[in-house]
Amino acid sequence: MIDEYQNGIIEQLETITSVKTVDIWQGDIEELLKTPQGLPALNVVYRGADFEEKQTDGGHTMNFMIILVGKNVRSRKAGVSSCNAIIEAVRGVLIGYQVEGFDKLWPVSEDLMLARGGILVYALNYKTNNVLP
Repeated sequence: MIDEYQNGIIEQLETITSVKTVDIWQGDIEELLKTPQGLPALNVVYRGADFEEKQTDGGHTMNFMIILVGKNVRSRKAGVSSCNAIIEAVRGVLIGYQVEGFDKLWPVSEDLMLARGGILVYALNYKTNNVLP
């Protein structure tokens, strides 16, 4: 179930032509920045699930974070503009994306995590709900 949704998210993100790398990540940001990858890059992280109390239909929410790593050596302003376009492209392919048995994927938040030199890192958080049998 998790792999199916995560793989579907990756397939959607791979349609964004301005992105050079799309992959799965589990680790910290500093480690990710040291990992060789073509930039800009989108890395999908399964952040876990939140479970409702068991009533008639107990359900859960799956949480995914897409880490956008962008770099522009000319200026941070140009880097921001490039990242903004990618953030909007991510919204375009993920909002409403649906795997059978789940609700549609929906954005929760978009946060700037790091701005260091020409590197910008954003966390794009999405969620989907499911009803457990």
